[in-house]
Amino acid sequence: MRTRRLGRTGLEVGEIGLGGAWLLGRDGRAPVESGVATVRRALELGVTYIDTAECYIGGKSEAVIGKALDGVQTSAVVATKFGHRPADHDLSRDAVLASAEESLRLLRRPSMDIFQLHTPAEPPWERVFGPGGAAEGMIEARERGWCRFLGITGRDIDFLRRCIETDVFDTLLVFMRYDLLDQSASELFDEAHARDMGVIQASPLRMGLFGSARDSMEGGLQESERRQMEALDVLLADEPGGLSGAAMRFALSHPAVSVALSGATSAADIENIVEVSAGSMSAELVAAIRATSSA
Repeated sequence: MRTRRLGRTGLEVGEIGLGGAWLLGRDGRAPVESGVATVRRALELGVTYIDTAECYIGGKSEAVIGKALDGVQTSAVVATKFGHRPADHDLSRDAVLASAEESLRLLRRPSMDIFQLHTPAEPPWERVFGPGGAAEGMIEARERGWCRFLGITGRDIDFLRRCIETDVFDTLLVFMRYDLLDQSASELFDEAHARDMGVIQASPLRMGLFGSARDSMEGGLQESERRQMEALDVLLADEPGGLSGAAMRFALSHPAVSVALSGATSAADIENIVEVSAGSMSAELVAAIRATSSA
């Protein structure tokens, strides 16, 4: 697998990363050993970036990853998030430190590589950067040696831009803002890259819309999105790996992106994603995909 530099962290990571949200399957009911096997198979395939969160799989994801990595000689980069433990959206310094300590216990590691603020919705600015807020807790966690680098995650472009401008964060993770349907984060990626931040593209398959979950998700699309999907089907009909492969290669075509995450549900799933992601996408096809968004 090709590797890319994760911004100013200086870490070299495989360009396909493993997301931890579906390690026990879409319904979260697969055996723990299945999740362990998925992580270990990913490592064998050259995946070195593993991303999870304190709330994934009802709080089980970190423990699955911890078990998978326990006793395994690996250079894997492990990133987790906070913001839902001990309570949802508690961004106080004390909650951040408590969440970091629990993450380390579950991951079975003395330190995590990247500790990320989990923001699926924009929190009040003062709760992050005010006295006793999240940023204070993150910086203290780093000072204690509990993490090496700090990251911001989310999909609110304006909020993320303000976070980038603080220079507090070493990495930026964005989900569902740069994929085959939506490229609204493109300039944000450029801005982060200009500050030498590592850029992580999450959910390039749009929560499975460009893969195995298409049938169950299409009913929730807007009419404009349905037309766009039809155009993409025609445009990408001959692409290796179908829509999934094209989606991964499109995510990786942005020059600022360090790693694109796959929310694999099984060892076979991560094998398939790594296989269909191989190769590159021409500038002409990238432009044609972007054109479907503005049509």
